[in-house]
Amino acid sequence: MILEDLAHIFGPQVDEGTTNLYYMRIDGEHRVIERHNATAMARLVPLLDNFQYAGTQAGMPRFIK
Repeated sequence: MILEDLAHIFGPQVDEGTTNLYYMRIDGEHRVIERHNATAMARLVPLLDNFQYAGTQAGMPRFIK
């Protein structure tokens, strides 16, 4: 996943003026909701490297491994 993909995925959150992006990472049965500073979105690229975008539900992007 590249930064442009993340900018598109998190676009609705950024558009509403959030300072902390929120998302869910799913690794098997393990699910974690995380927050990340919106101004440091580029740091999410390596954190989500082994995950695939699995859609957005209730405004929360989900990434699955």
